[in-house]
Parts: sequence; structure tokens; C-alpha cells
Amino acid sequence: MDTTYTIGYVDENEAQVQLFQRRLKPYGLNVIGYKIPRGTEFDNLMNQIYESEIDLLMIDYKLSDKGIVTFNGDKIESEFYEKKPLFPHIIFTSRVPDAEDFVEDWKIIFDKDDVTRDNDSLQRFVTTLKKSIEQYKSHIQKKKDTIKTLLEKGEREGLTSIEKDLLLKNQRDLQGLDRTKNNELPEQLISLDQLENISKVRREAEEFLKSLISKNEEK
Repeated sequence: MDTTYTIGYVDENEAQVQLFQRRLKPYGLNVIGYKIPRGTEFDNLMNQIYESEIDLLMIDYKLSDKGIVTFNGDKIESEFYEKKPLFPHIIFTSRVPDAEDFVEDWKIIFDKDDVTRDNDSLQRFVTTLKKSIEQYKSHIQKKKDTIKTLLEKGEREGLTSIEKDLLLKNQRDLQGLDRTKNNELPEQLISLDQLENISKVRREAEEFLKSLISKNEEK
């Protein structure tokens, strides 16, 4: 069975959210919407987004045309990119020319009408979304695997200066992926100070064992 991914869809029009819930569900994409009543504050909506368990974020560009909110999707995209720069997200709109005037990266703009024109177009759109999600997850997993390998080596035999730098770089890279209250970090990371302490204890234990062996050989 294919993996199911969760897509967060920011659109003040509930009918649009429901439409794409139906259209994308057969392809293994579970679309969830957000509560956007009239007068919704920007920070409130961003908190909803950050707290949702999603694999990709779709953002409608024109949110303010009915007066429900006072901002458009480009503001959400800009804020989201600042906090989660590599997290998969797109601007999903029927007003591409308008969006292009305000969205810096045109590659993330998708035309609703184009991607739903026929089954082939929809399938290509779904494939694009899934590849974006899988590439992001793979990027994170590679970082975590490198950290895990280095931590195990550090506990076992110590790290070279190059390996220590690599460990710090990968930790910083993961922390930089999510600047909200959540971090894309392994649950139990050991700091370099802790690694140094482990290495010191290991060396002292080895020296103690060697001294015992030497004393026994002298007897």
C-alpha cells in the first residue's frame, strides 16, 4: 500500500478545501484545512499551521478578496519560509500573474486550473508533491544517520577534529530546518562536551587496565 501524506491547505474558502480533499485522497494525499473565520489574525493562523502535523503546505494566494482576512498567501509563504526554509510548500492559486508580483520564487507557484485540467495533469501534480516530501524526508534522515554514526563512534573511540566539525555542522543544519518551537533533531543528542567526557573516561579506564596488566606481569 502506498504511503499516505498529509497536506495542509490554507484557503479561506472551505468549499475549495473540501474539493481538493476529494480530488487528492485517491492519490494517497490527506488534505486538511485550517480555521479561518472572518477577522482571523495572522499569528493565529501561523500557529495553527506550525502546530499541524503535515508533510507539505499548500497556500492559496488570494485570501483577502472577500474581507475574511487582511493578508494574502505571499505573507504566509514568506513567514513560513523564514521559520522552515526547506519544508515543502507551494502557492496554489488561480491567479498566477497576481501571485508572481509578490512571490519571490516562481517555481513554487502552481495554477489550480492547470493541475486539475485532466487526470494526467493531476497525476503529475501529485507526483511533484510526493517527490518534494520524500526529498525533504530523505535530507533529514541522512543528517540524522550521520549524527547517529558519529555519536556512536564518539562514545566508542572518540572523534577526530574533522568529525567533530561534521557533527556540529549536521546538528546546526537540522536545527536550521525548523526555527519554531519544534526541532528536526534526534531525541537524544550528546553534546561535544559530553563526548569529550566520555572519551576522557574511556582513556582513563584504558590506562587503569594497562597499569593493572603491567603490575600483574611484574609479579
